[in-house]
Amino acid sequence: MDLSVIIVSYDSRFFLELCLRSLKESINKIESEVIVIDNNSNDDTINMVESLFPHVLLIKNKINLGFASANNLGVKKAKGKHICLLNPDTVVPEDFFSRIIKFKESKNSIGIVGCKMIDGQGKFLPESKRNLPNTLMVLKRFIGLKNNYYFDNIYKDEISAVDVLCGAIMFLEKKDFQKVGGFDEKYFMFGEDIDLSHKLLKQGLKNYYLGDLSIIHYKGESTNKNHKYYKSFYGAMGIYYRKYLANNILNKLLSYITIELIIFFKSFTIASRLNFEKKHKDCYLISDIIYDGLKNRVSKQINSIQKLSDKLENCEIIFDSNYLSYKNIICAMEKFSNNNSVIFKIIPKTANFLIGSDNSREHGQVILFDLNK
Repeated sequence: MDLSVIIVSYDSRFFLELCLRSLKESINKIESEVIVIDNNSNDDTINMVESLFPHVLLIKNKINLGFASANNLGVKKAKGKHICLLNPDTVVPEDFFSRIIKFKESKNSIGIVGCKMIDGQGKFLPESKRNLPNTLMVLKRFIGLKNNYYFDNIYKDEISAVDVLCGAIMFLEKKDFQKVGGFDEKYFMFGEDIDLSHKLLKQGLKNYYLGDLSIIHYKGESTNKNHKYYKSFYGAMGIYYRKYLANNILNKLLSYITIELIIFFKSFTIASRLNFEKKHKDCYLISDIIYDGLKNRVSKQINSIQKLSDKLENCEIIFDSNYLSYKNIICAMEKFSNNNSVIFKIIPKTANFLIGSDNSREHGQVILFDLNK
């Protein structure tokens, strides 16, 4: 088997459905399998996967093992030569795997391959390519100062070897993942991708960023920025610092104290935010299907992305993936990403909901509608 796609899911039912539907289009000509590891979700994830995607190998954990441990479990079950670790809140274009496999086979000594990620507003996510942390970077990151955390030596559209790739999308050979021991399970969430990137670099392999290949990563679906988030995020940085950078017991002890102080102050300053759906002047639906259930929302239906003006403002664009390719949807989101007042939603294939995210720091939005009305 050529490929195993491994997705760890926790309470991401609707975004996971969109992800799996986009995956179906991208692997249909590849000998592959899809493995979903559910970390004891409280939503309808299990029923959705079993009823809509019976071909998916579903692993149902009784407890939340965390991202690193659950991925390691998925890799053990994987039969593919290559594995792709993918977040449930991602959307991939139809040619994604054919292009990434072709690139992987064109070079020697490749560790991880990643790509350009955009958020739900079509904006580039700088964590797509990062530098390997050093002590000064970690300290600056801890206290919120500007640092060289992101790999800014190349433009976002370039192809280059980089230090660190994002755990939301990691493509590599299963044997290389296993050779370095997989993800370090001391990381519950965050940091495991930096650690894995580091371990593969130490093996003499190169990690590559493909800036000409884009996916959507809604990002906000995985975490809420609360006390638990900050504890996981800064705790992961502490694990990495003590593992690779701290050179004595005193530095390791100081890192524990520093992290606890940062978590306390970050959590203390969390501001309560109420989410209200902003009313936009116009709503464009790009489709050849008449959805009666969306008539009250849609102000204009068109049959081509090219008919949208480059000067759009204060509007919502709904892409129907029953009509448009995921690749065209992703390209359009990037094209209009500079228009801050334009937001995007997607109708997944054969689904009765719209889905999107207007802010990568918060959870996305799911809007159900009746297909029969």
